[in-house]
Amino acid sequence: MKARGGNRRLVLTLGGAAAGMFAFAYLLAPLYEVFCELTGLDSERLSRASEPAGLAQAAEIDQNRVVKVEFLTHTPNPAAWDFEPGELSIEVTPGRAAETRFWARNLLQHDVISVTRPAVRPIEAVSHVSKQLCFCFEEQPFAAGERRELPVRFTIDPDLPAHVDTVTLAYTLFTAQPG
Repeated sequence: MKARGGNRRLVLTLGGAAAGMFAFAYLLAPLYEVFCELTGLDSERLSRASEPAGLAQAAEIDQNRVVKVEFLTHTPNPAAWDFEPGELSIEVTPGRAAETRFWARNLLQHDVISVTRPAVRPIEAVSHVSKQLCFCFEEQPFAAGERRELPVRFTIDPDLPAHVDTVTLAYTLFTAQPG
């Protein structure tokens, strides 16, 4: 009879583990959404904010407003990259296209490919930034020691909430893993 009790406990334990894994998998998507909202890493909003805008989506220009746009750069491997904005900030009229540039240099002794992940802050500005041209859209091949200018053209939507007077465009540059 002792073996039967042990088997029952094993079955209940394994069943509980399976139910726990199912619950975790079920809750993973909502937990990810909460995480993204808190950190600003919401890939769905970022991809909408980073899609090239069509010519038919021309917005009216808000001549009475100026938004400060700050530029931040980061690389998790500073020994591999020198990555910086051409300007720390610019003033933008909502509805009017603005352009800036970034500079990246491959510090390694071999060719690499860079991948850049954008982020927009504050979170309520994400859907109001439209990038028409960005090095973040595609992987960028760099020769050993190559330094390159990376342009960005974007528009701030005039419907940006009135209390948002500063928007930060941040870019993290990674070295792509081969294969």
